[in-house]
Amino acid sequence: METGLFISHVNQFRKFYDLSFKSQAKAYDFQMIDIHILLFLKNNPALNTARDIVTSRGLSKSNVSNALEKLRMRGMVSLREDSENRRIQRIFLEPEGVSTALELKKTQVWCFEKMLAGFSEEERELMNRNFKRIDTNVVTALKEMEKRK
Repeated sequence: METGLFISHVNQFRKFYDLSFKSQAKAYDFQMIDIHILLFLKNNPALNTARDIVTSRGLSKSNVSNALEKLRMRGMVSLREDSENRRIQRIFLEPEGVSTALELKKTQVWCFEKMLAGFSEEERELMNRNFKRIDTNVVTALKEMEKRK
């Protein structure tokens, strides 16, 4: 696959995905990072630290921290000290955050339905396997790069 073409595909999806949330972002007075965080917490309840969000979503620490504080002040999330390690703050969706995340999830599902329209279950599974292989290659390359530092 041509490198530029792959990057173009990724950029097109990101544009489509972000635009799909435009009316909800306006209605809730959200930035896209707020939406990313709420959906991440809804979709990955076991990954509930700021570090998990930063690592998994590729967002900056300061942006995540600022967005979490905004969401906390609005009653969408709460932060609680980890029972085993006081240095870790666990993030939990509050009832308002859960209901908002459920609304956002409908848009997310719609996005993926549109993106995968016309693909058979077999094609989707193959795509999933290929993306997992790509991810494994990237993780391995990142580890190699870290060792060279």
